[in-house]
Amino acid sequence: MASINRADKVVIDSYSDNTINNNFSSGLTSQITNNLNTPLLGVKGIQLLRANFVNSVLQLNDNCQLMFFYYQYTDATVTGIASTNLHCIRLLPSNYVPAASYTKFTQNKYWNSVQDLVTALNLAASTNGDDTTYNPSWLVGDVSFAYDTGTRRITFTGLTASKYYSVAADDDPNIATFMATASRPKMNGFGNSTSYAGATIQPYTFAQSMNPRLGFSMSINNRGIWWNTNSIRGCATLTGVPQANTVGVLADSWPILIGAQNVNVYVDVVVGSGLDSRTNKSLIATIPLENPPLAVCSYTLTSVEKPALSVNSEIYAITITLQDDMGNPFFIPQNFNANFEMNLYY
Repeated sequence: MASINRADKVVIDSYSDNTINNNFSSGLTSQITNNLNTPLLGVKGIQLLRANFVNSVLQLNDNCQLMFFYYQYTDATVTGIASTNLHCIRLLPSNYVPAASYTKFTQNKYWNSVQDLVTALNLAASTNGDDTTYNPSWLVGDVSFAYDTGTRRITFTGLTASKYYSVAADDDPNIATFMATASRPKMNGFGNSTSYAGATIQPYTFAQSMNPRLGFSMSINNRGIWWNTNSIRGCATLTGVPQANTVGVLADSWPILIGAQNVNVYVDVVVGSGLDSRTNKSLIATIPLENPPLAVCSYTLTSVEKPALSVNSEIYAITITLQDDMGNPFFIPQNFNANFEMNLYY
């Protein structure tokens, strides 16, 4: 029976976050904290009943998925793939603010279609689409992208005469080596100096490049179905053979423009009841995102499930943390509300 310290339900709401100035100091947060005016005593279980929030994730994640990596060679018979041949076509984050009068960049945004994204990538690859000062691996006008609405696949093509090209695998160790060097891409952002040394490093998470999002999904250890004796490990295409300029490389899969697929919900007072694939504890639910970016997502528990039973018996505040499929923070802007209703068991 419910009482003053034993409510049947509790609602956590981002608009009621008492620590909003701390959590939203950058205008974004992936954590919501509500201090309870009346503590909950003797709690033995918690279960997420409903959730209502805005799908605030763009199709390309600002923190990791804005760089497309490829190789350029002088011939098609290379026996190994080196980071010195690695190049990057990139977009700048959607919240990027350039230094004064700086215009040499192409920015992430909400993409209305695959063709919309391909147009932006071609702009990023062409004159004034980037700057070799801040992206030293960028070669102006070196590649192009095309989208076939019939096959719904993207084609990547090298343009420099007498050169050969291949797409890098998402988990290629050369990418990790490249991103650890002094020539990794940076951002000439607001308040930065006009030198590479004083610029801000562009965020990136290893094995979360743009390549799989465009359909180039093969791993470093994959062998395409059309591989032969001329194929090269690290040439992440169906043939595994670097292609001459003007010869398109067809993606092995379809582009993904849905952003995150799921949101993992973690509750700090659930001590070890839930465990995700990355060994993060306190998981209480995984919510599928069934609506596109910038639309409202509503989740309701549709069956009786076992509640999380490893719970603090005395609860004075509850913090909810949100992550996407890849373990990245699921950020909520300050003007978006998020609401989570949970059942309590005693």
